[in-house]
Amino acid sequence: MNRRKDSFYHKAKNAGFRSRASFKILEIQEKFELLQEGDLVLEIGSSPGGWTQIIREITGETVVSVDVEKMEPIPGIIFIKSNVFNRELEGKLKEILAELGRDHFDAILSDAMVKTSGDRNIDHSSSYLLCRRVMELADEFLEQDGKAIVKQFQGDMTEEFFREWARKYRFKKKTTPKASRSGSSELYMIFAGKRKGRITHSQKA
Repeated sequence: MNRRKDSFYHKAKNAGFRSRASFKILEIQEKFELLQEGDLVLEIGSSPGGWTQIIREITGETVVSVDVEKMEPIPGIIFIKSNVFNRELEGKLKEILAELGRDHFDAILSDAMVKTSGDRNIDHSSSYLLCRRVMELADEFLEQDGKAIVKQFQGDMTEEFFREWARKYRFKKKTTPKASRSGSSELYMIFAGKRKGRITHSQKA
């Protein structure tokens, strides 16, 4: 374990956070102030709950968290065990929104990442597809003026992806938090101020 990783690992433990990832969302929030009290957030890739804890603390609102892995319960969290590519997820999200008396989410945040293969090109392609799926969910479920975050392993399609979805939002930024592991190619893309309407295939081309 390198010194940087050791530092954030122990900081997380001492702060009662479930993972070092808590410091990533804290830094992003400090820089961009994306989340507001009362925001309804859909979180993708939530387990073990490092981001979930922070999101809940900031918003004071129900958080809908999705992951393929189990997650220990957190008060005020609705957890869905599902693959983000599972089309049944959309129906479940609509049901939850109806139960909460809402039509859309105020923010969709994803710290989800594919299991690495050791091949940077494969890992980049897989994370590209994962990010695309998250942004498609944002296209459907995110409130106008809403906010989105996705994490991607950088590669030759990263800039294309960023430009494609940046057209949909008034604010767009890329960042790598200090808590990211040394040598990691992960990049967080921040989008805010979702414009009205959905991206069509012709707009994406």
